[in-house]
Amino acid sequence: MSQGKGNEDALLDRSQTWNTQHILICCVCLGDNSEDADEIIQCDNCGVTVHEGCYGVDGESDSIMSSASENSTEPWFCDACKNGVTPSCELCPNQDGIFKETDAGRWVHMVCALYVPGVAFGDIDKLRPVTLTEMNYSKYGAKECSFCEDSRFSRTGVCISCDAGMCRSYFHVTCAQKEGLLSEAAAEEDIADPFFAYCKQHADRFDRKWKRKNYLALQSYCKVSLQEREKQLTPEAQARISTRLQQYRAKGELSRNTRPQAWVPREKLPRPLTSSASAIRKLMRKAELMGISTDIFPVDTSDANASMDGRRKHKQPALTADFVNYYLERNMRMIQIQDNISEQKSLKDKLESEQEKLHVEYNKLCEFLEDLLNVNGTLRSEGQAIWTLLGSIVGQKLNTPTILKAPKERKPSKKEGGSPGKSSSLPAVLYSCGICKKNQDQHLLVLCDTCKLYYHLGCLEPPLTRMPKKTKNSYWQCSECDQASSDEADIAMETLPDGTKRSRRQIKGPIKFIPQEMSPEPKKPQVRGTRTRGQKRKRVPMAEDREEKVEEPLPRERRQRHSAVQKKPKADDTRTECATCKGPGDNENLVRL
Repeated sequence: MSQGKGNEDALLDRSQTWNTQHILICCVCLGDNSEDADEIIQCDNCGVTVHEGCYGVDGESDSIMSSASENSTEPWFCDACKNGVTPSCELCPNQDGIFKETDAGRWVHMVCALYVPGVAFGDIDKLRPVTLTEMNYSKYGAKECSFCEDSRFSRTGVCISCDAGMCRSYFHVTCAQKEGLLSEAAAEEDIADPFFAYCKQHADRFDRKWKRKNYLALQSYCKVSLQEREKQLTPEAQARISTRLQQYRAKGELSRNTRPQAWVPREKLPRPLTSSASAIRKLMRKAELMGISTDIFPVDTSDANASMDGRRKHKQPALTADFVNYYLERNMRMIQIQDNISEQKSLKDKLESEQEKLHVEYNKLCEFLEDLLNVNGTLRSEGQAIWTLLGSIVGQKLNTPTILKAPKERKPSKKEGGSPGKSSSLPAVLYSCGICKKNQDQHLLVLCDTCKLYYHLGCLEPPLTRMPKKTKNSYWQCSECDQASSDEADIAMETLPDGTKRSRRQIKGPIKFIPQEMSPEPKKPQVRGTRTRGQKRKRVPMAEDREEKVEEPLPRERRQRHSAVQKKPKADDTRTECATCKGPGDNENLVRL
């Protein structure tokens, strides 16, 4: 292993000395030959390099010739950059390389689509779209990759087997490409499937060595060459590339919306969730956000499809049609709820603006009312002076009319939002908060039943999220009133004498009920020889009768003894010969005729 690592480091150091202009390696076949008939092109956005023939690039014409296309002069982008996505392959866990879109909107590596059996293309020349429905879904997660460094991704996607006879090695296509184990038949050979994959034991050593070197160089200088290329470009060229990319993305979005729906088989095709690398990454990200370490959970590498008797288990689909319909309907409802929330927010903003205008008008009216009250006061004082002057002229004291009398100042109650020290002639229409002294958000003011002041829910300490519940037998008070009432209760308890506390702690037993003793009724003396009507006369036994009763059991014993003596057992049957068969017998098998 140390020698292999040393060779890789040497190859990597050697690749770093190359000029970036010569590092044009196809990420599909790992070839570095760029000819006019099959040129290696580079994406102007992500920097990935690929042969035109390996990716199915033909420009505006049906030919893949670089001279017939405009790829050498105009910006070129891969399919993932045109759609503006960061794809994840459905057939392997690796994220590097160049991708192709499937007919169902998924993404796969170009090299995975070429080497995995069962993957088809809608257009052979353009190599798109990729179709995965012809491949058996039982292949997902069926085998474990022998080259994956992370065991959690070893059963994701589809693994292919070594093409060398009865070899039982399985691996992902991109994992085999990383090790330089993929090979392709020559163009002169007429083979239906010209793509082969071998394990480390059966692969050609020299072929594997230069492919491994090209893969390391591709990974090292793909993005570096893109950065240097961006430095060499002028701002006008960069603007032209970005404009062209936006046009491609708008065109791709329009084509996705107008694209017909892909064919889907009627029966449900169950697939384990652990066979999707993107799903595992999302679950790992969720576990990381929740603070759960995934290292403590063991990885199940057993074959989930195998059973005890060697047959494959039938897997039911995890998502039924009813659940899918419910999920889609739920999404529609969520969209409707979000639209409703946005409408309510806009209505709230409109009402708040109207409330601000009404507050301004209310303040103006209050100021105008104060001015009128001041004018009325001055006129009343002048009228009172004139009335007193008239009284002095007449020579007697005149009764002051009601209109000239000063009205009594009305102190607003605390419930109306007034303070105890101030007085006003009109009740408060808008209540003010007892903490911030503002009259905004009247619907968020709560009344304290003790101090009769209003408070905003957010101004309280701690703030409330909703209105407190009040019933007929309960009330609500602010924190200051609550603290004051609790302090008064503690002081009252401290001022109580000790005897009172001890008397409270004493538990008195219940008063027992003692019934009065009832005097027994005197028994009536019974007169001998008297009897009531209907009562039979009792016979008094004599001495002779008693002797007869004692002697009664004796005759019964004698009878029993006499019957036992008279009972005799039956005599044995002496017949031992059957009258029909003349055979011997006894009482058990012979019958008397």
